Amino acid sequence: MFKLWLKLELLLAFGSVFANACTITIPTDLPDPQPVIVLGEELFHPLNEVTEVQENDEITLHCAGNGNRVVALSQQTATLKCQGGKFYSQEKKKAYALKDLQCTRIPTSELLVTQNACAEGAGVFYEVGFQVNDVFLSVFTICYDSENEHALYSRSIVNGAAQNFKINDSTRRSFRADGMRFTTTATNNFYTNKNQRTRFEALFGTDQTYINSNSFLARGHLAPDADFVFSYEQLATYYYANCAPEWQVVNAGNWVRVENAARKLASSFGSDLLTFTSTLDVLELPNPANKQLSEIYLDKTEIISAPKWYYKVVMHPNLPIDIVFVTLNNPFATVGKEVEFCNNICGKYGLDSSFYGDASRGYTFCCELNDFWSSIMNDETPYYELPEGWSYKN
Repeated sequence: MFKLWLKLELLLAFGSVFANACTITIPTDLPDPQPVIVLGEELFHPLNEVTEVQENDEITLHCAGNGNRVVALSQQTATLKCQGGKFYSQEKKKAYALKDLQCTRIPTSELLVTQNACAEGAGVFYEVGFQVNDVFLSVFTICYDSENEHALYSRSIVNGAAQNFKINDSTRRSFRADGMRFTTTATNNFYTNKNQRTRFEALFGTDQTYINSNSFLARGHLAPDADFVFSYEQLATYYYANCAPEWQVVNAGNWVRVENAARKLASSFGSDLLTFTSTLDVLELPNPANKQLSEIYLDKTEIISAPKWYYKVVMHPNLPIDIVFVTLNNPFATVGKEVEFCNNICGKYGLDSSFYGDASRGYTFCCELNDFWSSIMNDETPYYELPEGWSYKN
């Protein structure tokens, strides 16, 4: 009997040696550039600084884009199994440290135009993400109105558990016009300072003062790059379908404070925060000569409009209400509380900023989602499609 117990203890001991979980610590274990990391059947979504991968579980690494490869493996897509605390390639018959499995370059995302309706039929879903083997894995979702060429909203998750450990990458990527009627080249041209000067001179005369080297309409992200953890996710936000013309002083002013506030909330909760980001109305600016208002479009066909308002909905189980941040995209307006069209609750929930009242940075206020929606849409229930497991607050 003693020998039997001894053998059992030895088996358990050896089993514990060879059943060590693998770990992924961010950002220290991540290669540069990182491959798309798939854990199970989903994009890797770390829930802390360290994530465990259990013995015999697999991760898939994918370097999306033509000619892109996992350098050490000479493969675009590679699957590794956790064995004895290390990631093992059965094909190469070798264990690898994740940090040594970098791509040739940062993976390139795709925009998938679906036939799935959204916003009560006003748009269709565009999924932005990566095709890995036979599965499309979405980073974030755009509800897009192709007839009027603008996003009804971009829906994304801010990973609050990993915000303090995300990649701080200064890399930028050129915007692409996938899913739009205009080519990327044409859309790029709309945003040039030269084109904006021409458009504004046609509206306000050659002595217009709105557009100059320091004052211009920038590509304003809806789902911002800084919300995401990995470089390949951050650069996946660079689509014109995910942006709208925004005054640079607003973009770098109160709107970035709104984005930072959302990330701070997610980080304070340490879990996922759901966001919907969109715009409202068309910006009108006065002609100084006759005080008449003109709607602002970047193109002659008046399709790419500069919005009057940007807004961001934030939802989290720990929040007592669903909150909307609203920012006026007009740094030339001398305005105050009179522009608030729903009850401002920034102060009540500790979300206020001393800069929010400065219209030259984009006048900003906060509302309860139900109040915001009934005021703007004259309807009780928002038309956002909520992911599984999420619900509106009453």
